[in-house]
Amino acid sequence: MERQRILIVEDDRALAQALDQELGRAYDTRVVHTGREALISAVREDFDLVVLDLNLPDMDGIEVAEELQELPGKILMLTARADVRSRVVGLYAGASDYVAKPFDMQELLARVYAQLRRNGAAEIYSWGPMRVSEEDRNCLIDGVPLPLTALEFRVLALLMANQGRVYSKTTLVERLYGSETPASNAVEALVSRLRSKLGECGLDEVVETVRGIGYVIREPRT
Repeated sequence: MERQRILIVEDDRALAQALDQELGRAYDTRVVHTGREALISAVREDFDLVVLDLNLPDMDGIEVAEELQELPGKILMLTARADVRSRVVGLYAGASDYVAKPFDMQELLARVYAQLRRNGAAEIYSWGPMRVSEEDRNCLIDGVPLPLTALEFRVLALLMANQGRVYSKTTLVERLYGSETPASNAVEALVSRLRSKLGECGLDEVVETVRGIGYVIREPRT
């Protein structure tokens, strides 16, 4: 499956590098540092999402957003302008979402994921003989459906959609249970059941434990 493409427009080079590293785990990313570079890149290439800092050195990010809204792809704005008026102006300029600095990287990743899920792209993820379809809510192994509970499917789809990214237990609890408070070992038990079902199909190595950190599905070794 072709990975979705993100243009990162951020003049803070350290932050741009951090965004590139985190988003690059699941998406194809390109980084630029000025508004002019952003407009040139967006005309030359198609992006599914533009992560746009409003405080750019050469032009106001609102101007960039107004130009970009005529092109394919969504806009996620990043800025230290946290007042309501700035948010409203940004949304009218074409932003689909708005994240105020400083922000938590996990929250940003979740916002990006939510925006790209709405793009209508076919959400089918592959790992060896396994195919996971979020649209159909099913998992096929060599074409044969694997029965999964709703939570088992959600954790598998999340890890499959972000192959190479390690999810902590805390993050999985937030993504899977929302405001509910599950048992302290809920995630471990959920992953254990999922592994058992995959193992019965010869795929017991798919979900890896990163000791002391969390869980990950890495791309198959070639």
